[in-house]
Amino acid sequence: MPDFLGVWLPLWICTWIAAVVQYVSHRNHGFVTVITFLVAEFGALVIWAFYGMVLYPRYFTPFRQLPTPPGRTLRYGNRKQFFPEYAWDDVRNAAETVPNNGLMRFYDALSKEALVVTKTEAIKEMLTLKPDDFGHPKNVQYLMHRLTGSRFSFLSPHGHKAFRKHLRPAFTVAHIRSIMPTIWGRSDHMTRLIRRELQANPDPHHTVDIRDYLRRTMWDIFGLIVLGHDFQTLDKPAAGTRDKLVGILGRMNGRLVQWANFIMTYVDVRPLLKVLSPLLMKSPTGKALEQIRNSVTQAVGRKETEFRADTAKRGSNEQREGEGEGSGRDITHISLKSGVFPSEELIDNAMLFLTAGPNSTAAAVEWAIYEMCRRPEIQARLRDEINECLDPAQLNGTSGLSGAALLRNLQSLPYLSAVCNEVIRYYPFVPLSPRVAERDTSLLGVPIPRGATLLTPVEVFNRSKELWGHDAEEFNPDRWMGVGRETNGGAANAYAFMSFGAGPGTCIGKDYARAMMACLVAALVREFEIEVVNLETAGRLLPAPFKKSLEGMQVRLRTLHHS
Repeated sequence: MPDFLGVWLPLWICTWIAAVVQYVSHRNHGFVTVITFLVAEFGALVIWAFYGMVLYPRYFTPFRQLPTPPGRTLRYGNRKQFFPEYAWDDVRNAAETVPNNGLMRFYDALSKEALVVTKTEAIKEMLTLKPDDFGHPKNVQYLMHRLTGSRFSFLSPHGHKAFRKHLRPAFTVAHIRSIMPTIWGRSDHMTRLIRRELQANPDPHHTVDIRDYLRRTMWDIFGLIVLGHDFQTLDKPAAGTRDKLVGILGRMNGRLVQWANFIMTYVDVRPLLKVLSPLLMKSPTGKALEQIRNSVTQAVGRKETEFRADTAKRGSNEQREGEGEGSGRDITHISLKSGVFPSEELIDNAMLFLTAGPNSTAAAVEWAIYEMCRRPEIQARLRDEINECLDPAQLNGTSGLSGAALLRNLQSLPYLSAVCNEVIRYYPFVPLSPRVAERDTSLLGVPIPRGATLLTPVEVFNRSKELWGHDAEEFNPDRWMGVGRETNGGAANAYAFMSFGAGPGTCIGKDYARAMMACLVAALVREFEIEVVNLETAGRLLPAPFKKSLEGMQVRLRTLHHS
């Protein structure tokens, strides 16, 4: 489809220009000829559209044997509207209601075809047995490149392997232990600032924008663990560019992303975007993105200078190796230590973590707050566990408490872990995960041609009654309680929990996310009794590719006093 329109659209534009020139210059014979070409080109477009929207889905698709939802329309496909606010809902509904053996056809607007993966056997084959055969859509890569300026080479199969291999030391349990004081310290600092706001506003009806606090806290944490740089966003919320990336991602227009992805499916607009790039960079968003990348570039440059000086001082690789995985160094330092990442890739990696990490973890904590206020007994039970097992004297500022001890303390709270795991299961940040066949391959014995799009509706697995039991649609942290259930929630299959993906492509930062979420939830619950003021509307979702609350959680907090 992009091949046809990629040729047709420039030709159509050029012919129109020629028609205008002929008309203005009063060349009647030439004008008639050009109009004839326009009619022929329009006829070709009609024939192409008729084939793609009517004939192909019915007679020529290589997936004719696969089931598809009934009632497909030419305009909307299998959806109820051109661009639904929540793109994953229609796909999930089709996967759960149309009988299938693990694969089914689904048609977007204008009959854009995709395969929906609905069974764990298909997920296992796609993500674990044949991970190199299915990659990330080029449209997603290019949109992220335009957003952050990063090329994200790790999204290619070769780049992904190198990325995971050389950054593995930064994601070990030992390293996470080493950064726990940083995570808890910022979480504790956030609660102190909230206390200060409450003291300045003694009105018992005063509401706190917890989303703003969480965003700033996550931005500071990621600045420290990724770059070793303190953005001080918590203390200085309006400090230059430090909070701009979080703001840009928080305001990301889902409809705009849908339009961009839809257009790029049919037309290769990259040459046009390259031409328009200087103009786009002059927009407020473009300027903010450029400033953010410049800040990251400067921080990476400082790390490189420090690393070279440190290397020269130590004198030998053998001496440097003695630092160990748990030395507390940031991810950029570990990347430099590997010696395989050029400067530009270090910047790209930092932008990746700063783009993906803060937004998703902050959203998960918001959903935890939402559920704890919908069911106050969860909040009370969690607070009792925290107060019983954690010593306030040790936790305040983590004085005298090592990262290993802090991690052990948090891991000794089974209900805290259960609540965090259930939030991640019930509210996956990316509910619909797309893949594209990188080569001719097969799935469950079905031939898959290169370029075919495959969709994984994460909630089909995360809320499957077959995999999770009769209460799969309920938010129930107790499913993670008990011997043998701490890591799988009692699910019957290793592919029942898809929030972090599966196979070699599993999210490399999943343990970071769990550790940060545990710290933030524990810090808030031990310090405050939480009430969501907008509880009836806070569950409404942002129209975006991500599962986030539209309004955020406006909370009323009552300060608790520890003995």
